Amino acid sequence: MTGGPHRLVLVGSVLADILMSVPRLPERGGDVLASGAATQVGGGFNVLAAARRLGLPAALAGRVGDGPFGRLVAAALAAEGIEPLIPVGRGDTGFCVGLVEPDSERTFVTSPGIESELTADDLARVEVRAGDALYVSGYDLCYPVTGPAVAAWCLDLDDSLLVLDPGPLAVEIPPRVLDPVLDRTDVLTLNEREARLLAGVPDVDEASRVLRDRLHPGCVLIVRRGARGCALHLPGQADPEYLPAPAVTAVDSTGAGDAHTGAFLAELHRTGSMRESARVANAAAALAVTRAGSATAPKRDELDRLLRSWDISIPR
Repeated sequence: MTGGPHRLVLVGSVLADILMSVPRLPERGGDVLASGAATQVGGGFNVLAAARRLGLPAALAGRVGDGPFGRLVAAALAAEGIEPLIPVGRGDTGFCVGLVEPDSERTFVTSPGIESELTADDLARVEVRAGDALYVSGYDLCYPVTGPAVAAWCLDLDDSLLVLDPGPLAVEIPPRVLDPVLDRTDVLTLNEREARLLAGVPDVDEASRVLRDRLHPGCVLIVRRGARGCALHLPGQADPEYLPAPAVTAVDSTGAGDAHTGAFLAELHRTGSMRESARVANAAAALAVTRAGSATAPKRDELDRLLRSWDISIPR
């Protein structure tokens, strides 16, 4: 695909997030009291909402259930103007319990639901357009039903930008599922921990070199570095470009990587520039972590305000 994407199609899971603010993680067999709790929509919704709020049309090629969590998901998709491409199924959507510590770090436990049972027949209903960006998560590649179905489906879509975020379960993805998807991936985006896990080496710079050698020559590699921004590895360049992020006070890092990816694709839609898209994505993720919750990516006006003030000290 040449130029920026015209639409984001997320292939896989949107589920409910039950987030609790805790003073610390409990020890094994122990307990802690949460200072706050909220139920909202998360998973792939965070990426879709981030892209949609910044002007990129978005659609979900994933299962949504007809139970209480599924109805919560359907309402959130409608509120953001995200098009569902697969009919509602029988059974409920799954949920994820997230524990958020005072330093904004979060720990998750996921209970899969109907979103984890995406089949080849489901995907056969999805019309992929020329210029679509297809987003695939490592969570979905781990699922016994969804993983093989998504991997096989992606290989036949030549005129789309395939974006893979392997996520924290990177090493749990079966090689027979992950390897063909990696071979087809056009943008690999992951954080430093995930890069080390996926590459199987302890040093993040070495991990980046291992991953670049593993990917096809035209693939873009983005290693997200939290408060330090990201490392952008472009095709044909021997060394990465380190792009900073604006300094903020983090409240909750839930969904920060998702906000980064959604903003990256939205800016790529707008400008066609990988470098500018990564720079803007750093700012969007920085804004996202200043708020508690899952889908906390900014809207265009607030992101533009931050970029204008940030540009005073950060050269483009």
